[in-house]
Amino acid sequence: MRAYAARLCRVSGEEQQMSGSVSGVVGRADDVVAGMGHAPSTLWQYRWAWSQFESFCSREGADEVTDDVVASFLRFVAEEHRQGRIKDWKRKLLRKSALVLAEVAVTGSYRWRQSRRSHPNDVLNVAFRPVQEQFEAWLDHRRLAAATRELYATVSRTVLAWLPERGVSAIEGLSRGDVSAAVVFLGGRYQAGSMRTVVSALRVLCRFLEDAGCRAGLSAAVPAMFARRCRSVAVLAVDRIEQLVNSPDPTTGQGLRDRALLLLAARTGLRPVDIVGLRLGDIDWRQGQITLTQHKTGTVLTLPLLADVGDAIAGYLLRGRPAGAADEHVFLRTHAPFTALSPVDDLYHVAARAFARTRIPAQGGAGRGFRVLRASLATRMLEGDTPLPVISGALGHRGIDSAKHYLAADEERMRACCLDFTGIEPAAMS
Repeated sequence: MRAYAARLCRVSGEEQQMSGSVSGVVGRADDVVAGMGHAPSTLWQYRWAWSQFESFCSREGADEVTDDVVASFLRFVAEEHRQGRIKDWKRKLLRKSALVLAEVAVTGSYRWRQSRRSHPNDVLNVAFRPVQEQFEAWLDHRRLAAATRELYATVSRTVLAWLPERGVSAIEGLSRGDVSAAVVFLGGRYQAGSMRTVVSALRVLCRFLEDAGCRAGLSAAVPAMFARRCRSVAVLAVDRIEQLVNSPDPTTGQGLRDRALLLLAARTGLRPVDIVGLRLGDIDWRQGQITLTQHKTGTVLTLPLLADVGDAIAGYLLRGRPAGAADEHVFLRTHAPFTALSPVDDLYHVAARAFARTRIPAQGGAGRGFRVLRASLATRMLEGDTPLPVISGALGHRGIDSAKHYLAADEERMRACCLDFTGIEPAAMS
């Protein structure tokens, strides 16, 4: 907290001490935050948190907002949370609100920013963090897709954080038995369908350690093959997809945005992460096409901007997108801060609202998210005799093998694969 305050308090090259009456700083903070376009519920939360700060100052006899007072309040909040007297969301709200007051006390204003998140490698101790950092640097120099590097780093981090529990205090002490135990440990954390990829990531880590001279033969302890569970593909009929797409309220900014999101997914089959990553410059309105770099593969994909998709996006940009937003992403949050959506949380809620409004059950497998729209498009293309290479190209796959997963949803052609019981029929009952 002191370091944070010191950075804020650097004025004209001289370090200043933050100060200001509690009521005055709170009043100024209220005015500043109210002008940032937050939802009324967000303003209410800030005001509640500031009232808690004022009560704390009253109990402590503090008349001004200083760095010591704010730091003392944060210690109080942390202890209340540790004792179980306040929930985690309240701890975060109180901390954020106090930091707003700290900045307003110094600058008279506040610039919204996301709270600094801890680094993923903070979970590692001093013995294993350098190993993780070296592994990540090694991955960066290999010709791997960004998503693959992220997965390998995540699996490595998970294993290295677990090793002390196993009794391994240094990487030099890692044995084949530890690697075998790591496979079992990972099996308890990941779904069976993901373990083939997870095991591959562990093998890459072991080979890195071998090359680094840590220990020979580690990769031999990783299973060469791992059973892969195939799940049925969730698909929807065309009329059901149209119901989903048309379910948002077109009279609201959120409704215009959600309809454009759903229609874009249904017509193009783009992955959720690429939909939320779409930027204004990726759309060529004159040429009628969308060009983007895929997050998963790192390859450039160009798609036609279909008329209905273009109309939906244009309607959102003209009548629903927050005016004056500085973010270059096409689809933004409806409330301040006006930033890009999350491919996991935000798109999940968009799809969940659409399914709830229409009460449509997914068929042919589990799933109620944007991936259902992607799978449904692929299935319709198969049913229309579209060759697998064309489907793979449209969906941004690197090869046709990825598209074969959708063959199971083509019921008519799957029926042609059925075998009779000739040669295996049960013996006649005597």
